Amino acid sequence: MSKALLVGLPTAMVSAGLYGIAPLVQARAARQEEASSGLGLGLLAHLALRPLWLIGLGVEAASFLLEVYALSVAPVALVAPVMALDMIVFTLLAQRVLGERISRTGWMGVASMVAGVGLLAFAFARRAEVGSAASTDVLLAFLVLGLAFALFCAFLANLAATRGTVLGAAVGFGAAAGVCYAIATLATRQIGLAVDERRNGHSTLVDLLTTPTPYVLVLFSVLALGLQQRGLQGRAAVIAFPVTSGVSAFLPVTLGLTLFDEPAPDGAQRVAFIVAMVMVAAGIAALGRDRMAANRSVDELEGNAAQPEPDPATATPPTADSPPIAAPPEASESQPGTQSTEDAETRSDAPRWATHTADRKR
Repeated sequence: MSKALLVGLPTAMVSAGLYGIAPLVQARAARQEEASSGLGLGLLAHLALRPLWLIGLGVEAASFLLEVYALSVAPVALVAPVMALDMIVFTLLAQRVLGERISRTGWMGVASMVAGVGLLAFAFARRAEVGSAASTDVLLAFLVLGLAFALFCAFLANLAATRGTVLGAAVGFGAAAGVCYAIATLATRQIGLAVDERRNGHSTLVDLLTTPTPYVLVLFSVLALGLQQRGLQGRAAVIAFPVTSGVSAFLPVTLGLTLFDEPAPDGAQRVAFIVAMVMVAAGIAALGRDRMAANRSVDELEGNAAQPEPDPATATPPTADSPPIAAPPEASESQPGTQSTEDAETRSDAPRWATHTADRKR
């Protein structure tokens, strides 16, 4: 078995796990701030003073170092899809910490992603080469095109947020952050390849300072952080995060196989690779759909809780022409003042959901 699978794959999985923890910590800090605007850079300045958010940033820094090492021994076509496992960690922690529920669709998404990663390991079992580094011209092209796309998505997302379109804002911020993270991943790949060359004695890491790599990494990492915090700050954070994960996972794979001469698996391994990518994409979509459904359920519960009860003093008394009012089922089936255990449990669920959602908004 190659070093890419023995070392690179487990390292990427640990890195993805840490990346899944960080947004949950940062989201709690971001929701304690007032609604921001623009690219979220002003929001970042405020969050930098919050210890909770800095803890999340430290977790991300640890994941980044592990990602660099994984990309130094394994191709980006293997590492990038594995990084999408951060969605599973994020979802499971959201269930435990925030009290959110995972539907059958969500669990199917988790299973699909795990199976997809297993197929990826099989696809790269015989051939897992890291490919060539990107040229300076390619990095500059990523800089210009990526920045233009991120700014365009951020503009549309801010417009949607102004109009109160939660889904549009979440998708816009998620896509913009995903593109920025994808380009940051490609810059991270450059550093990983430099680490591999340094290991073989061909170059030094200081040589990277003469290339656009570290500056592209810093620029797009900061932009990605700001845009992601804007998405996490909104009510549809559970939608923005899957979009970010999907874009940041698949864009580097496409570029690695087309621009950076990473050999694609052949034969049965190529079929496994294609099926694996489909399963990872299906898992991301299923988890995103599950989170959207959970978000709508919470909104409905909040809306029902916010509706004022009718005032008996101002209520219109029934007339002879009024239809008879049916008695509640429990009134006809049980004594007054009593309630079945199952009904009590059902009713007690709503306040817990509302409490968790209010806590997330704070």
